[in-house]
Amino acid sequence: MYLSFFAETDLQINIFYIQKSDEFEILDQKYFKLISKFATIKEYNLFNKKIANAQNLNNPELAKKSYEEVFNAHKKGFNIALDERGKELTSLEFAKMIQDKIELSFFIGGAYGLRKEFTEKLDFSLSLSKLTLAHYFVKTLLLEQIYRAFCINSNHPYHK
Repeated sequence: MYLSFFAETDLQINIFYIQKSDEFEILDQKYFKLISKFATIKEYNLFNKKIANAQNLNNPELAKKSYEEVFNAHKKGFNIALDERGKELTSLEFAKMIQDKIELSFFIGGAYGLRKEFTEKLDFSLSLSKLTLAHYFVKTLLLEQIYRAFCINSNHPYHK
């Protein structure tokens, strides 16, 4: 699935993820539209047969490596992994981190997450919670926080 919304700004946001289905598509669409007022945003579902096969074998290491293979070609701009071992930020800290960036690329692993070796090669590793979250839910939560960050940075009342 490929979605794209364009804003009158130079900021490009890319969200790369591994997902069989999109159970939160309606909510995601809402945030894509809201974010598009601040930045150009694109999402890329990179799920493929090799990933499906690795996951079906119940082999976490093989699955994680297959995620990396598709992600490696897309590293550009300021690269952020979504990882439960990453650093937790407040919404204000997140807003400050993404402020003044020209291009942001977010990487959300599949059912088995991401290898530490991969996340360490990126610019930042972000944890949205100490809880383990379903990977398909992470994208929706990330979109809400990106929108909140833009609202914080532009003094919009959404962030109360």
